[in-house]
Amino acid sequence: MLFCLPDTAVCLLPWNRLLWILFRPSGIATNLPDMTTTHTIPPDNTHQLASLRRHWAGVIAVWGIVVILFYLYLRGSWPFAHRWLGITAVSLIWCGRIVWQNLSQNHPADSPHLFPTFGLGTLLTLWRGLALSMVAGFLLSPWPNGFPGWLPALLYASAGIADYLDGYVARITHHTTVLGAQLDMEFDSLGMLAVILLAIWYGQLPWWYLGLGLARYLFLAGLWWRQRRGLPVYDLPPSAHRRMFAGFQMGFLSVVLWPIVPAAGATIAGTIFGLASATGFGRDWLVASGRIDVNSAVYRRRMHILSWLVRGWLPVLARLLLLLAAWMIWQSESHLHWMMLFAEWGWPMAAWWGTFWLVIGGVGITAVSLGLAGRIGALLLLFPVSWDIMAQGLLGANSLALITDLYLLIMSTGFGSLWQVEETFMTKRFGR
Repeated sequence: MLFCLPDTAVCLLPWNRLLWILFRPSGIATNLPDMTTTHTIPPDNTHQLASLRRHWAGVIAVWGIVVILFYLYLRGSWPFAHRWLGITAVSLIWCGRIVWQNLSQNHPADSPHLFPTFGLGTLLTLWRGLALSMVAGFLLSPWPNGFPGWLPALLYASAGIADYLDGYVARITHHTTVLGAQLDMEFDSLGMLAVILLAIWYGQLPWWYLGLGLARYLFLAGLWWRQRRGLPVYDLPPSAHRRMFAGFQMGFLSVVLWPIVPAAGATIAGTIFGLASATGFGRDWLVASGRIDVNSAVYRRRMHILSWLVRGWLPVLARLLLLLAAWMIWQSESHLHWMMLFAEWGWPMAAWWGTFWLVIGGVGITAVSLGLAGRIGALLLLFPVSWDIMAQGLLGANSLALITDLYLLIMSTGFGSLWQVEETFMTKRFGR
């Protein structure tokens, strides 16, 4: 998860600010807002703001057209389309309120000059708000059958792609703004909460997974509680792994909404990703509350030992266990069950697809075993392992393969790896 804490401890907060912090759909903002004041517009920005509001009206019109088209499509095959429309509308009103209140922030962080239009990066962020609102619309209704059942996953995946690109596009078009950064945090939190709620509603994730959707709000409440008592709040050090873990979490939540993913496999994967995210939250809380001094020699030594174990030697053990699990799957000729699964789904050339994914599995297990772009190999392996779980249910071999493969995807392949080329781009933002 991504956190940006204030540079110094903040003064005691009144109750109206606490409510704002707890119930705004946001990550941890760089500064807690002052609810007693509004954004002031310099006189020379008046015309730019008027122009921006006209552009915002155009965005609202596009939002409305897209929602109506989706509604008309759903109404023809799904009896709960009216409920979807109502929940989507409420979510969009909430998102629109956030955008409207922050229009005056459509300027660079180092300049008060207001851009009169939205940049392409901000438009991608606004698409995220629309897509996530439409995902939220599926709450409280049964999972649609057929292609409409794939729409929540596809919409969330499109929001994830936009999240990956919006900052980069804003930078290369020289249109980075405070508004874009604010909406990025707002929609991150909205998306995480909406998708986790939907996955729980569909029975894909256990109820306790909701804690991750609320984690940012709980973190904010904890900060407020410390500030209320006059206790300091400490900075979090930069971490390249927060964004990477957030990306893994977003990818997992996209996949867990696939109608073909079995709930048992999703629960195992969710537990692994959930433990990784919860560990990150816990560590960040200990730092923010001053229980851990990241600059102390003791902390650095302990982290070195922990990293040596968790990211060094345990991946070696995981690689060996994954190799064993892959051999067990191979020995049972599981790919024949995959072929029957593909034929049941109506795939053309089901036998060819079974052989294809068997080859992909071989490439993946080779890459992981040698530590040759191991994370990419682990990602490839997820497909044949998933096919095996879908075709035969959870067995000892495919369960072991899933657990060890996800561990290697998150932690990398450890000591003895030949080439960890993927480490560079996985820990950096796109375009940097």
